[in-house]
Amino acid sequence: MVLFILAIIWLAVLLPPYLQNRSEKRPADSISSFQRQLSVLERRSTSVNVTGPVRPVGMTRTEARKRRRDVLFTLLGAASITLAMALFMGGPVWGLQILCDALVAGYVFLLVQTQQREAERVTKVRYLPGGRTGAPEPALLLRRSGS
Repeated sequence: MVLFILAIIWLAVLLPPYLQNRSEKRPADSISSFQRQLSVLERRSTSVNVTGPVRPVGMTRTEARKRRRDVLFTLLGAASITLAMALFMGGPVWGLQILCDALVAGYVFLLVQTQQREAERVTKVRYLPGGRTGAPEPALLLRRSGS
């Protein structure tokens, strides 16, 4: 009964945004969709900077670290809430508790792997003289190849 009530609450929270996004992304006719896509491409082609480097779209390391921390705390909160529910209600809530614990363990495992890969990359990767994006100095290049 409790799981049914929780499912109804989640459905009430998640269904309206899903339906709204779905209706906005799929217009009624294909002609308006095609015109919208053309206008997006036209705006994109006029805003591209050809002379300079384009900054990659993505998160910085601090943003990624904050997002990972937020996800971890959310999973830990869900695990603790389901543990309290399982202790008081028992029954099928224990399955939900085990699922939350498995999600936390899997996420921590992925975080540890990510940290190990980052540490390995830092120790193995060596950048050329002149910085990350700069080319090596010509004199240094000639000195190395002239022997």
